[in-house]
Amino acid sequence: MDERVKKFKSIFYGLDRAYGQYKSDGQSVNGKAGGQAYILKKPVVDQLWIDHLDKKEPSLGIIPIRDDSTCIWGCIDIDTYPLVHKNIVRKIRDLELPLVMCKSKSGGAHVFLFLKEPVQAKLVRDKLQEWAGELGYANCEIFPKQIEIQADRGDTGNFLNLPYHGGDDSMRHGFSDDGSGASLDGFFSLYDTYCTTEESLKKFKVKRKNEIELNDGPPCLSTLMSQGIPPGGRDNTLYQYAVYAKKKWPDDWSAKIEEFNHKYMETPLPAQQVLKTIRQHEKKDYQYKCKDQPMAAVCSLNICRGKQYGVGNTFEHQVSDLTKYESDESTWFLNIDGRRLKLSTDQLYDQHKFRRACMNEINVMPNMMRPNDWDSRLQSLLDNVEVIQMPHEITKTGRFESLLERFLEDQGEAEHIDEIDMGKALFEEKEYEEKEGKIKRETAYFKSEWLQKFLKRNDFKDFSTTEMAAHIRNKLGGGDTRRKVKGKTAYLWFVPWLRKNSDEFSTPDMGEETPF
Repeated sequence: MDERVKKFKSIFYGLDRAYGQYKSDGQSVNGKAGGQAYILKKPVVDQLWIDHLDKKEPSLGIIPIRDDSTCIWGCIDIDTYPLVHKNIVRKIRDLELPLVMCKSKSGGAHVFLFLKEPVQAKLVRDKLQEWAGELGYANCEIFPKQIEIQADRGDTGNFLNLPYHGGDDSMRHGFSDDGSGASLDGFFSLYDTYCTTEESLKKFKVKRKNEIELNDGPPCLSTLMSQGIPPGGRDNTLYQYAVYAKKKWPDDWSAKIEEFNHKYMETPLPAQQVLKTIRQHEKKDYQYKCKDQPMAAVCSLNICRGKQYGVGNTFEHQVSDLTKYESDESTWFLNIDGRRLKLSTDQLYDQHKFRRACMNEINVMPNMMRPNDWDSRLQSLLDNVEVIQMPHEITKTGRFESLLERFLEDQGEAEHIDEIDMGKALFEEKEYEEKEGKIKRETAYFKSEWLQKFLKRNDFKDFSTTEMAAHIRNKLGGGDTRRKVKGKTAYLWFVPWLRKNSDEFSTPDMGEETPF
């Protein structure tokens, strides 16, 4: 393997038992490139890395979190459009953040953190969430999306499309410190410069030009006070500060609000507007408006939760990234504050069962929502669900077809139709009416009761007799008939079947990619 491919692989190595691929359709929706994404539960072999840098389709996506819940890279995924990449690079360098930015396939920005050794995913997510707020993109997705994955339950996590699809000629290139595009070798130099250690990451403190720290209050206020609050965000910021001031200085909070207005607003609000805010908060105690701008863009929820006068228990848990493992009885995985929760369909549908599952599995109790709000949240998750279809063999129909095959192959072949009464299958040619005309196919005839006895011995109880007959007719091209067996009319089932010792075998190929 080429040395550059080895270097690229070592930088972005992640989960080694599954990967993602993306096939572009050339369309664009809300600024994002359109196409279809897949998770393939296969080893991440060297050829995938080679093909990616050679610009072979589909491009490669890697899941950063590993089975031990560590990672060597993370990413802030900025999908806000339009985007001026140079401005983001300038802000990263002004804050002296150890980050490297690349253009995403949609023209957005993937802002990477690289580590010299595997680090717990929780630390990576916490730092990137904090830094996303400092950059003004607090609502962006953070990779890894989980702080843990349940490998023993088949969970894989979420993948990110890698940069440099096509090597030096890629549109998904990195950006040098001056905002210009970087070649692959230039990207390697950026990696060597900004790749950091776990110890340095834990100690890192953001360096602002005007350092203001509310040790006991919301970090969004610290960031806004350090930057200066421009017109357009003053009313909401004053409201937010009033909530904080009432918590910290219950006897002197109104004076603190007037001081805040003159000290931190680029242009102070008129006295009448400040008085209006004070009178509003005199009437009752309000909660923080974390979802309103400009606070939302610089929010650091995890840090705020630990502050004495932060959001405390009033915050709303972050629920995202629903994944469905689709089968007869589908299993769902959902992110709750970065933790992975496994759910049944009933637990996902019923809010009470959902809260009970959260309490049992991850020791949190989400706030109860009104029924309409819960339905809206659930529908929003379902609109963006990632569906992974489970192998056909583990479904009810797959197990039935497998047992039917064993029954026909292992019970012995009837040399005469009368031997059907012994539980054997008779193989004869039968004429079928198809699009091409009448075609003769080898066909297995057998008694349904012998098949049902065989299924019972193998503990298969998922199909009723009617469901078996319908599947044989509708899916396998068979049916039922009446034939003379030992001189009496007998009810038989039949199915087109080529035995294993034949040149072909007629079981349909159920293998396929797993789209979501």
